[in-house]
Amino acid sequence: MYAKPAPTSAVPESLPLNFARTLSWISLVLIMASCLGISGIIANSARETLITRQEDFARLLAVNLNHQIYRRFTLPTALTYGRIALRQPAQYEKLEQVVQSVIHGLNVEKVRIYDVNRIVTYSSDRAELGRTGIAPRNIDETLHGSTASFSLEADIPAWQALFRLPLKPGTFSLRVLYPLRVDNQLPGAADTPAMGILELEQDITEDYARVVAFQWLIVGVCLLSSIVLFTLLQLFIRRSERVLAQRMEETRRLEQELHSNERLASMGRVVASIAHEIRNPLGIIRSSAELLIRRISGSDKSTGRILEAIFDESVRLSQTVNDFLDYARPKQPRQDLVNINLVLDQVMAFLEEHFHSNNVAIERNSEQDLFVLGDKDLLYRAFYNIMTNARQAMDGPGIIAITAMRQANNTIALSFSDSGPGFPPENISQSLDPFFTTKDHGTGLGLPIVNSIISSHGGEVLLANNPEGGAVVQVILPATTPEPSQPPQPEGKENI
Repeated sequence: MYAKPAPTSAVPESLPLNFARTLSWISLVLIMASCLGISGIIANSARETLITRQEDFARLLAVNLNHQIYRRFTLPTALTYGRIALRQPAQYEKLEQVVQSVIHGLNVEKVRIYDVNRIVTYSSDRAELGRTGIAPRNIDETLHGSTASFSLEADIPAWQALFRLPLKPGTFSLRVLYPLRVDNQLPGAADTPAMGILELEQDITEDYARVVAFQWLIVGVCLLSSIVLFTLLQLFIRRSERVLAQRMEETRRLEQELHSNERLASMGRVVASIAHEIRNPLGIIRSSAELLIRRISGSDKSTGRILEAIFDESVRLSQTVNDFLDYARPKQPRQDLVNINLVLDQVMAFLEEHFHSNNVAIERNSEQDLFVLGDKDLLYRAFYNIMTNARQAMDGPGIIAITAMRQANNTIALSFSDSGPGFPPENISQSLDPFFTTKDHGTGLGLPIVNSIISSHGGEVLLANNPEGGAVVQVILPATTPEPSQPPQPEGKENI
């Protein structure tokens, strides 16, 4: 089966949907802003949780260190030496052993002990012993209070930590001040005056870096999801633009076809009116010429040739008028049971002598029991036009091959193939258009009338060229099956 080439039309690649595009960009900005806001909230919550956890750990460490210093250093030293004097190397080494045994492996950077005069009496850095003025500002609140105080020490602002990964050790530290008293596990120890202030400084940079990395993970996931959503939205918009452009182009094409059909219908009405007025006097001219040809004597050959020319041209003009009328006023087909083979037999019987005189052979191969519902006279006219056009296209000896068979989709396919030059490839899509012709003499209504008749029967006409040469006109008609009360009409198969 040959397919009819579809007319090409320029379809715009995209049609801007400004509102949708603007909405998509606004959505992207809002999603990204929301991602940053959510990541900030989650990061702050994680940071607070980290600091709270570190503060709890530092409080427990300070309590344990206070207990160990009192049990293992303060009581034994007071009993042995009578007083605490950390300037003595022995006492300092004893306290150093107690402190280091407690903080070993706990990531504590610095330990200091201040007396009530804010003088450094112990430090993990011996160079700080006896120094003043390095105590934190909130030491008085801790000295006169009963609970620990905390402060976060940072070498860089918190926002810079987002862009300075990995963080150097010591970038973020947690400082805790805890009042040193008699062992807090003894009854009433919490009410005794503070003997000094214990300062612990822990490096929490590693945990803080994990919080920052977690924040970047949230930002990355949110941004990736927003970009994916934005990409999908853009793809949807582009697809919508293509579909909208195609539909608009289809609408424009249909409008153009409607206007063209309206113009053709209007022109057809005018032509039909003119043709109707021409047909009657033309018939008189043809019959008069035919009568004069019969009456004229054989000696007056010059007048005979003139009369024959008048008769031939009147016949041709009459056929042209009939073509205009057939196309302008298409007949509504009847719905009779039609034997396709019988119609082909009648066409071939009428054209047999004409084809034989022009050395045109007919090769026919058709199946039996090919029936359609339609108008036998109109189908006869369609097949007649196809075969006449094929004979004219060959312009001399040749072969016309006719095949007719039933197809699996309950249709009948008739193929008329000739050995002529075929359809010009650049004009094949226009060959079914009315008034289009490549002949010097012709109305361009032969194939359009065929297409109109076949379309009125629910079929279609397909045009193509044989690979070996020659044109192929294929007619597709919906098949039917005769009822038992309707006996099949006699069929015939001929080879001319």
